[in-house]
Amino acid sequence: MRSMSLLTGMSVRAKATSAAVGTVALAIALCMLALVLVLRQNLSDSAKTDAKRAALSVEEQLTASGKLRRSAVVVAPQPVTIKAVEGRKIHSSRQVALPDSKVISGAPVYLTGAAHVAYSVDVAPSTTALDNATRLLLRQVAPAAAGLVLFVAALTWLLVGRALRPVAAIREEFTEITERDLHRRVPVPRARDEIFRLARTMNATLDRLHQAMTRQRQFVADASHELRSPIAAVRAQLELALARPSRTDWPTVVHKALQDTGRLQAVASDLLLLARLDAQEAPPRTPVDLAALAAEEVRRHPGTVGAGDGDVRPAVVHGSRVQLSRLLTNLTDNARRHARTTVSVGVRVRDGMAEVSVDDDGPGIPEADRERVFERFTRLDGARARQEGGTGLGLAIAKDIAHAHGGTLTVHNSPHGGARLLLRLPCETRL
Repeated sequence: MRSMSLLTGMSVRAKATSAAVGTVALAIALCMLALVLVLRQNLSDSAKTDAKRAALSVEEQLTASGKLRRSAVVVAPQPVTIKAVEGRKIHSSRQVALPDSKVISGAPVYLTGAAHVAYSVDVAPSTTALDNATRLLLRQVAPAAAGLVLFVAALTWLLVGRALRPVAAIREEFTEITERDLHRRVPVPRARDEIFRLARTMNATLDRLHQAMTRQRQFVADASHELRSPIAAVRAQLELALARPSRTDWPTVVHKALQDTGRLQAVASDLLLLARLDAQEAPPRTPVDLAALAAEEVRRHPGTVGAGDGDVRPAVVHGSRVQLSRLLTNLTDNARRHARTTVSVGVRVRDGMAEVSVDDDGPGIPEADRERVFERFTRLDGARARQEGGTGLGLAIAKDIAHAHGGTLTVHNSPHGGARLLLRLPCETRL
């Protein structure tokens, strides 16, 4: 836990340097260990080979002395152990009895009575070369390894710091960006690496935030204008009536005020619904039959024609009945506002999707405006009048509701010659 907290408080530069130093140190330690083990094994094998050769040399000398029936003279470069096999005492010129064993090293040794005596020769391997090699490795290789680790640490610290320089520039620029200057962007490095992609992603995010803020400001301005107009109309009517109370047709004034108040209430209700949709509140997930909702909408407006003559298959989706009903109402209201004589509503299920089409025989919607009609407070040229053109939020609300339910709302040409608004929602229950 303590090591984890230590790593958490370290910078990326320090972490990278620590990782590089640890990796190199571990690699060098393993290499040195392997080198020592291999060297010791080779030197040990070489010492054993030399000892065997020395033992054979001593045996040859003793054998030669026995054939000549004289005292043995043995010359060995390293310690030699000679053991009498029969247990007889063998004496050398140095008066060393050898009934069991004797270590003879360096100078010649004269053995008496060795002509007909059986004995064994054992030469101890020399450890001098092994000890010298180990000391040399520790004294010279270890400082070199430490220097290499320090060099790797310094190089890693320098390179990581240079690589993270664009990150510092991005951080400094990003901390200065506020909601008032979302047009600013972080610097993008020339190297197409991870930092390049991070900077591109941050700038793309800032683009979306800027666009969202721009839309929000435009929406607030449009909403203020839409709310100000009926309020100003009501106030003007009331001030004019109060200025001439005796000559005022009060029922007419009240009727107009109620109309403007109703329009004000409709705008406020639409704005509240849009605020909820913008908050991305998940709609209630209950089964809703779009065919039944479309039939209710047709019954509320006798001039609207329902496709299928009452023989329509149920199209059950999961969502909010209130919101989906509002969606269909907005579509049919828009169609009636632009239709000359005919408005028709059709429902069908195809490819696992519930489709609701609302057609009219009006002037239609040009292809250039088929995306713009779903923007908030948008009125096309033929529907500029506020009293007849609605609030300009109906289709925007309809599309937001469709998206909230995982569906789409698009504009097409109608068989009646006008516009067709096509709603497609996932049909989770197909009956």
